[in-house]
Amino acid sequence: MIRRSFTPLIGYLFSPLLLADDNALILNPQIVSAPSVESTTVAAMAQYGSKVEVVSREQIERAGPAADVSRVMQMFIPGLYVAPKNGPFDYGTYSLLGGRNDDTLILLDGVRLNNRLYGGLYLDTLPANAIERIEVLKGGQSLLFGTQAVSGVINIVTRSAQTRTASGEVNLGVDTFGGTTGDARVEKIFNNGWGDLGLLAYVSRNASEGYQPFRNRDMKNVTDKRRSYEVTTFGTKAIQSIGDDSRLELFYQYADANLDFARPVASHKTTNDRVQQIATATFEQNINERLSYFVKGHINDWDTRYTRINNLDGGGTKVINHNDYWGFTDWGVQAEGKAELPGGHVLIVGSDNQWFKGQDDVLVIDDNKAQAHALYTQLRPQIDALPDWHPSIGVRHEAMSGGDSATVGMLTSLYDLNDNWAVRGQYGTAYKLPNAEQLFVNEDDEKGNRNLKPEKSRNAELGIDYKGLLAGRDFNASVTLFKRKITDLITLDGVQWVNGQGQIQMRGFEADAKLALNNQWSVQADMTRNLTESRAGVTINDIPSFFARSRIGFESENRLWGAGAAIRYIRDVISSKQVEYGHYSVVDADAYRYLDTAHQHRVSLLVENLFDRDYVTSRSNNVDNLGRPFTSEVRYTYRF
Repeated sequence: MIRRSFTPLIGYLFSPLLLADDNALILNPQIVSAPSVESTTVAAMAQYGSKVEVVSREQIERAGPAADVSRVMQMFIPGLYVAPKNGPFDYGTYSLLGGRNDDTLILLDGVRLNNRLYGGLYLDTLPANAIERIEVLKGGQSLLFGTQAVSGVINIVTRSAQTRTASGEVNLGVDTFGGTTGDARVEKIFNNGWGDLGLLAYVSRNASEGYQPFRNRDMKNVTDKRRSYEVTTFGTKAIQSIGDDSRLELFYQYADANLDFARPVASHKTTNDRVQQIATATFEQNINERLSYFVKGHINDWDTRYTRINNLDGGGTKVINHNDYWGFTDWGVQAEGKAELPGGHVLIVGSDNQWFKGQDDVLVIDDNKAQAHALYTQLRPQIDALPDWHPSIGVRHEAMSGGDSATVGMLTSLYDLNDNWAVRGQYGTAYKLPNAEQLFVNEDDEKGNRNLKPEKSRNAELGIDYKGLLAGRDFNASVTLFKRKITDLITLDGVQWVNGQGQIQMRGFEADAKLALNNQWSVQADMTRNLTESRAGVTINDIPSFFARSRIGFESENRLWGAGAAIRYIRDVISSKQVEYGHYSVVDADAYRYLDTAHQHRVSLLVENLFDRDYVTSRSNNVDNLGRPFTSEVRYTYRF
């Protein structure tokens, strides 16, 4: 029997993993002969009690021609709150299981994207066309992933070659804000003296004048009123099998982005001109049927030139910043081994080593280097007397330069009650290391603290899953209760970064369900309730107390066309200035039509904010940042 929770793991062993709107699982065997043995922790943890969600390639394509990662996640990940600041390719606010913006760890093919210079999430240069799927592992996961995996892990999996004949696709799109997008992909699997060689390359360009993110009454002496963007990306991946048991994977992506930084007062022009390069190399080997390992090296290099020109009240302009540099380089090496012991037990042992270097000419940071080194192990026992129980236990120790070390442990459990019902749970500790800004910043209004301790939390999640029939139709449902207690909270006390006194407790629940009304119609919904209890005057902000989404989808019998509509509701959100915002509902709609039975030609349509609702995604300096107004986007796709 294959349980529902096996779905993401199979995606690692079979490629591609396809989850259509009717939740049917289609497995196409991986063509590159040597199977991947790289860390399957995101997917494998679904077998041991962690909640895992997967966004498929089909869903990504429905996110629109100018889609970035934030929009895809906003549309399709149950229980994830996403509030893009000023539309596509911008910073955003994220919350998973009541977590803060940097409590979720973002990975690209297993490589950490969260930067140690500031600790935030920087997804504003990642195009959706390069992504095969997105895997979401919920709950505290510091055991296997380290710092910032407090409320969950999101692993963005890039596309790989899957055909032995040259194939690919070309996409062209436009939107009603003057936005244009174009992307192309080509791939082929060859055979050489070592084995199969899969090659893939992609390129994309997204550009838009953008929309006005502030109300007219809030804009004073502003010239550049729209937040525009230009993002050009090139990437390539090569997978070389070496015999039947080993393989080498190389990946490289280059992104060049010119991004407006919208400001409501005195802004003549403010831009981030950015280049990001990500490269990885992974060697994997099955030594025998019971022992496998991988070694992975990566580098993430980010270089930004920041320009800010202000309008003067009496006329004219003043240059505040001119191509001032801020950026970072993260690089690391990870090694992990997996042993299947006698009796069916599985032992995971790994080492994770990271080095960080950063510079900021705008925000002065005294010390621009840091490093962190971790050892971790996890045992997944097989208990013959309880064949339906799947537990795990593990521990991790991480030491860093410029701060204290952290040790965490984790227990997980999945119990199959029968073919339809399963109970899962996990309990453990997680941590978040102070970032370079918090340790070393040296500004008049912000001072770092070299004696900061890691922020620690105790996390518990308990859930129940059902997969079966409702009124004779396919039905899936899940409920998760979560609770988190945070101590040593890293926070600003006036101008000084400190570890706060007391503790903060976050608790709540998440529920989601999906029902196939018939072979053509389906409906799905999810909701999350967050409750925060703070002590010693410390608060957590910009997390909605409640949010929910619902989507209805239709597919024609011949699958030549389909349509869908979704509504998301956000209740109250409290800003860092203790101002309430939120309270909005937004409706989106999408449709597609194949022009031929071979599925080579396709036209897609996405309508965002169908009823042109005026809503606030965030607040800064007591000014509302507005969500994207009514926007219509159309895309043509040619596949060969």
